[in-house]
Amino acid sequence: MQGISVPQERETFFWADRLRNIATVLVIAIHIAAPIAHAYPNVDTWWWWAGNWWNSLGRPAVPLFVMLSGYLLLSKDYPLPVFLKKRFARIIIPALFWMGVYLLYSFIAKGTPSTVWEVVKSIVSGPVHYHLWFIYLIIGLYLIYPILRAWVKTATEQELLYFLILCAFCTWVYKILYVFANLSIGIYFELFTNNAGYFVLGFYLGNKPAADESKPGRPWAFSQRQLGYIGLALIIAGTVATALLSYWFSHSKGQNFTFFYDYLTPNVSLSAIGWFLFVKYTCNARPLIDIEKDFAAASFGIYLAHVLVIDWWAQCGYWHSKEPPFKGIPILIGLVTIMSFMMIAFLRTMPGGKKIT
Repeated sequence: MQGISVPQERETFFWADRLRNIATVLVIAIHIAAPIAHAYPNVDTWWWWAGNWWNSLGRPAVPLFVMLSGYLLLSKDYPLPVFLKKRFARIIIPALFWMGVYLLYSFIAKGTPSTVWEVVKSIVSGPVHYHLWFIYLIIGLYLIYPILRAWVKTATEQELLYFLILCAFCTWVYKILYVFANLSIGIYFELFTNNAGYFVLGFYLGNKPAADESKPGRPWAFSQRQLGYIGLALIIAGTVATALLSYWFSHSKGQNFTFFYDYLTPNVSLSAIGWFLFVKYTCNARPLIDIEKDFAAASFGIYLAHVLVIDWWAQCGYWHSKEPPFKGIPILIGLVTIMSFMMIAFLRTMPGGKKIT
């Protein structure tokens, strides 16, 4: 069976930057809405439902970042020494800087960590601050990139689908059996769990052509327009499923049930696939405007810094209780996004600022 073909000359793909920008805003939405969505026993209130819907909408953010990384990295060859030097410098330098910022912030606020050993232990064991776990995920994916790249170059589409199906089974089914039936499967499928599937899925979806695209490779049975509609349908279905399942199980179990907010669940995966297809096939026609380019360039820095902005607004008293959540949450998302972008844009004008953002 024919494999996935990657063009020798990479075409312009404005959609990738637009998808990165959307994922960045969705991450901010999660961190603003999640405290409400996790606030059982208020599940029968409009206050809780506002947080639940925004939290459900935002959940594909991290899978989208991983899928974009898979598409952009696995579609291109990098000499191993160059890759390790270039990519790790790009992530380690800003990671260590912002870890230092959050460690200092934690020390001022809580008095911890108070010793050098506690600092070292916090950095090594992670995640230093709750959102910085993503850095450790990216480092792991970068380490496995040279192995996966060598494989996907020669893998047939059948082999890629086999890998993705195993990833779905080992991630979804294992978790579902454990959570709902308290049953563990003893077989070890180490490579086929967690985010390796999203990494390869991004490569697969990003390079598989639509039926009406003049690109090499076995195409989808659908046109670009149809794939855009399919993507939108998956976004709606996945988001609704996340929100309703989270409500139903929390209500029926009489406790906060957050399983369906997990990034590695079928409902969130459907939403992530939907966003990827929808943006790829509907948001690539027009070139990026300057604000989109600047936001995309600042996206990693925004991810690292936005929690400080959220905490600042909380200290100012403008938080969930200040406004009705259906109005307050989108306002806060906008304020935090704009302020985080402005902060990072300013840092990037300073000497060395681009290296830490």
